[in-house]
Amino acid sequence: METESPSVEQVVGQQSNWVLDLIGSIPTEIWVVVATAIVGVIGWFGRTAFDAWNKSRLPFKQDRSRYEAMIACVDPLHFHYLKQTPMDAIGNLSLDGIDNACEQLSQLAVGKPSYLHKKLATKEKDLLSSVADLAEFLPTQLYPHRANAKLFTMYWDNFDEWDDDQQRRAAAKQQEIMSKVDAAISAFETYRDYGNKLFADRLVKEKSDG
Repeated sequence: METESPSVEQVVGQQSNWVLDLIGSIPTEIWVVVATAIVGVIGWFGRTAFDAWNKSRLPFKQDRSRYEAMIACVDPLHFHYLKQTPMDAIGNLSLDGIDNACEQLSQLAVGKPSYLHKKLATKEKDLLSSVADLAEFLPTQLYPHRANAKLFTMYWDNFDEWDDDQQRRAAAKQQEIMSKVDAAISAFETYRDYGNKLFADRLVKEKSDG
């Protein structure tokens, strides 16, 4: 007489009973230790994530010091001067001011402790890039004025009357210079305004915390 093979349900039930018996044989103290370890690991990950998030959003003293030093390097009047001055009589003081700002920003970028606030670091990078781009571009487009050594001119032709092609060339070069000036102004104002708001918010929090 053939014996009946156990059904799938019976096999699964037997395995489940075996697992339950095994679990039931483990002392409660071990479960407490395991649960405590799991909670500890979860708590550690949570604390690490919170610290990283908190670190990324709050300014620190070293950030404030670097920010203030960077702002002090730039006089935005030099940028605005280029927008308001004819391209055939640009004073060398403004050009020197842009060169000096670029040099000082570059030195501070490598000499000061790195930002802990990532967004402020990104905006500083944009500022340095735009000022450097302008400072490197201007000497390739401006030439000493023959009548005054302290003045520079964008115009390379000395004709009394320009033809249409010369007019287009001059307009295109002036537009390129102005686009780089606008980029430097925008990067400076974005960096300045973001930093001002960031540190002002932090001061309010410090006071409100007691």
